Amino acid sequence: MEGRTLFQILAVLTALWYSAPWAECVSFSSRPLSEDDYLYLQTLPDGKAGQQLPGFKYLYVDEDRQTNETLDHSRVQLEIAGSPGVSDFALRVAADYVIKMTQYMPDDIFRNVATRSSLGIFSAHEKLIVFPEYAHLANGDCGTSCLGSCAHTCSADGRKWENVAGVGGKRAVILEDNILCTPHDPYYHNLNVLVHEYTHTIHANGLGPQALHNITAAYHSAKEAHTWTVPSYAMGNEREYFAVATTVFFAVNRNGLANSGGMNSCGSGFCTTEAQGREHLSLRDPALYGALSYVFTDNNPDLHSGLTICPHSNPVVVG
Repeated sequence: MEGRTLFQILAVLTALWYSAPWAECVSFSSRPLSEDDYLYLQTLPDGKAGQQLPGFKYLYVDEDRQTNETLDHSRVQLEIAGSPGVSDFALRVAADYVIKMTQYMPDDIFRNVATRSSLGIFSAHEKLIVFPEYAHLANGDCGTSCLGSCAHTCSADGRKWENVAGVGGKRAVILEDNILCTPHDPYYHNLNVLVHEYTHTIHANGLGPQALHNITAAYHSAKEAHTWTVPSYAMGNEREYFAVATTVFFAVNRNGLANSGGMNSCGSGFCTTEAQGREHLSLRDPALYGALSYVFTDNNPDLHSGLTICPHSNPVVVG
């Protein structure tokens, strides 16, 4: 086992465990959601009610970026909930990602997003509808229909909500298979979906007026100048512009041009490190780079997160 950490071995064993027959029968969509879908998600109730759901697992990321298993109402804590079918290991990996993503952001942004939103991890057989705020999106007896009384079960482009692998609502929720990079990851280990979806949540719930203005201005400037490939998902709207760029800023995006718009293209290949991705963004789109640097590093972009698409280092230790 030379060269392998205990964490890597556990990741492989967990991936094999989640290769159960039921997982093979579930087809999750990795196609991006529309702007209308994300606007709709922000209208759903806040899932963070200060109470733990029966059977769910919880970790809390404190303001000092330490994890805790105990909810403490006297402290600012970012809640991470795992559905009953999610492994403790996946919850710890998610907490590790969140800490690395938020560790250098301004304190006021962390406080905003921690108090106004949360994060959830769901297993393939439970789907995102296991969380109360998404339960009404269950397909029920609708089959493939998106008409009439079944309209609410479908996204704007006709996909069943319950088969979406991740959404960035007030509670961003992510499929466990992507968190752990199992063989059933619908993104084929090309994207850290937690980073993408939680960026949507940060964008909608964590930023002040000036930061929001800067992102909007950068987007319109880039669109007018054709800085990035148009059409592409990254240039579809300012929310995706910022979320896709964030995954490049953290070097966790190996998606193609139609998705990234070229944001993750360094030379003849993908930007493989945070240093490469950040230099590429800074040269091509300084305004966007400035917005990212402020939100995620408090204007210290030389501070690298250590984020990866798939887990490969020891997760955070609780307590």
